[in-house]
Amino acid sequence: MISAGILDRESPVPLHEQLAHNLRAAILAGRTSGGEPVPSTRALAADLGIARGTAVAAYEILAGEGYLVTRPGGATVVAEVVGSASRAVEREREAPPTQAPTLVDLRPGRPHTLGIADAAWRSAWRRAAAVDPAPDLDDVRGDPLLREQIARHLGRTRGLDIAPDEVIVTAGTSDAMIVTLLALTPRNVGRPLRVGIENPGYPRARRILHRLGVEAVPIPVRLGDGLDLDALEARADLDALVVTPHHHYPLGTRLDAVARARLLAWAAHTGAVIVEDDYDSEFPHGRAPLPPLHLLDPARVVMMGTLSKVLSPALRTGWIVASGELRDRLVATRTDLDPPVAQVQQRALALYLREGALARHTARRRRDYRHRRRLLLEAFAQVEGVELTAMDGGLHAVVLLPGAGPEVERAVVAELAARGILVSPLSGYAVPETAVDVPAGVVFGYAEPSTPLLLRAVAELIASVRAVVRASRLDPDTV
Repeated sequence: MISAGILDRESPVPLHEQLAHNLRAAILAGRTSGGEPVPSTRALAADLGIARGTAVAAYEILAGEGYLVTRPGGATVVAEVVGSASRAVEREREAPPTQAPTLVDLRPGRPHTLGIADAAWRSAWRRAAAVDPAPDLDDVRGDPLLREQIARHLGRTRGLDIAPDEVIVTAGTSDAMIVTLLALTPRNVGRPLRVGIENPGYPRARRILHRLGVEAVPIPVRLGDGLDLDALEARADLDALVVTPHHHYPLGTRLDAVARARLLAWAAHTGAVIVEDDYDSEFPHGRAPLPPLHLLDPARVVMMGTLSKVLSPALRTGWIVASGELRDRLVATRTDLDPPVAQVQQRALALYLREGALARHTARRRRDYRHRRRLLLEAFAQVEGVELTAMDGGLHAVVLLPGAGPEVERAVVAELAARGILVSPLSGYAVPETAVDVPAGVVFGYAEPSTPLLLRAVAELIASVRAVVRASRLDPDTV
């Protein structure tokens, strides 16, 4: 039987977290093998003298981290990817020298999806699929029940007091951005729509603008300071601005209350529309969330949200929140383009939200991602010559290489790829041929792999960074 360790009932640490920590330590120490069943939650609770719910919560944490595998109708077992350090070394010695490294994709934007399809998920989809489809789409804004649940969800999580009529269902952020940009018109006749974008920022945003024939105006984002409001306030010719105020992608900065007031004052003065990407608001990692810009100025701010991070980008489901005239223009555009999300999917997600399953799933993921964040901070604490940043929210991190040049950045990314680990270069987020005051670095996500696989990949990442930085110091031409 796997050792559950000693639980300290006087400790401020909740019992389920203590239990998860002890079980995790036993698994990592190799005191159990991959595929070995663990006790049922009922048996474990009886053995330890704790509530069954405590055991269930501990198992949920470990399943979310990838240490346990839950099988519907069967026993919960230790994951095969987990093993003691000695067994890992033995496997490496036994492997043929020509064996290709295991591919670990740490490029950002990939949440951990293991365990989503639980009983609540399957029930919602089963009931949604059991209803005959409607003869036609009744409302281009989306299924009424889903819009109602999204409005309630945003009321609970983001403090928004909105009506379902102010919600438009989209196929994710890209679809929301396309609909929003098509709904806007230039204030000056004879020129294309002119939209400010963050630099560095979300690469797909500038590609969408290019496809739509929109003129993109890069607005600098400073490391540690966020959006350069002085540069923005010098522009009175923008029709709109796309911004991630809660957690900038990829630098991780956010706009404080003073910056938000300046931004909204600029929009009111110039007549520009703010397109707010409420990116990473689900995972603030301990810092108090600030209210959305839409809450502060609903008539001038279009807010985009998505289930991509909390569930999966593969679902292609999100929303636009807009009020007044902006809402009417967006609905007209959505009418011309047709709704892109299937009715069955919308109804299933509506049931999933209504019954609290999304809230429970998000709580489990928050515990998992906070744990992963702590492990990353510990792993990089003693690494010299680099800086780990963008860790105050979301599911990605940035490893900065102070003093290094683009050659060093490219070398680190190439070295990691040779080791079977995919990351993104920080320079890839800058608008080409613009001056960006950001050091070299790499961006990686820490949510998708199991925790053991993530830790092995991070160890490889640190080794690669150390090797390349050491080599660059010996060769000044690469710095």
